Amino acid sequence: MSTRRRAAAAMAVAATTMALAGAAGAQDAGRAEQRDRPAGNVPPADRPLIRRIPEPALAVEGGFGMLGYVGGAAGVGPTWNVRVTGTMSPRVAIEGNYIGSVNERATVGRSLVMTSFDAGVRYNVLRAGDAIVQPFVVAGVGYTGWAGEGGDAFALSVPLTAGVERLVTRNVKLGARLSFRPAFFDDLAVRGAATPTGGDSWALLAHGGGAF
Repeated sequence: MSTRRRAAAAMAVAATTMALAGAAGAQDAGRAEQRDRPAGNVPPADRPLIRRIPEPALAVEGGFGMLGYVGGAAGVGPTWNVRVTGTMSPRVAIEGNYIGSVNERATVGRSLVMTSFDAGVRYNVLRAGDAIVQPFVVAGVGYTGWAGEGGDAFALSVPLTAGVERLVTRNVKLGARLSFRPAFFDDLAVRGAATPTGGDSWALLAHGGGAF
């Protein structure tokens, strides 16, 4: 074989080798690019699949428990509650409450019926994903009235609440709360009593409802 033919063959082998190397490099680069690119809307494995746990924006709940009076205006009796909660952020929510109760007055043997409406601001001590239950506190202001012997049709109340809750499913919420409800401009003294009787009360309720 002549020197020219040998040189031509060597050049052909070199060109083929370079072409194969280039093709292999391009294939590896394509694989790397495909590996880095998410499939559809799913992020790659080195990134979190769930970036943020969605929180319900609105919850409607009902509760039942017991209510008593700090000053002894009446005995402990059943209480019930309906509440609407709007979530403003993971820490802050707005609540609107209706609460009612029926308590026996020991001095006259008749019932004292309470009706109260209030609005409050709720602060979540922990975020929903921090623990198995979410503790919270609420402060509000509202109207309270009592019907029955010695009742008072109008008083100002400032409910203070502490409680816990959690989502059981995406749309079902359960919890419990303890409330103290100071009342102002109130007088629940029965006829002929020498001193006024206040309407400050406490309530312990279990509640549940739907979150949307």
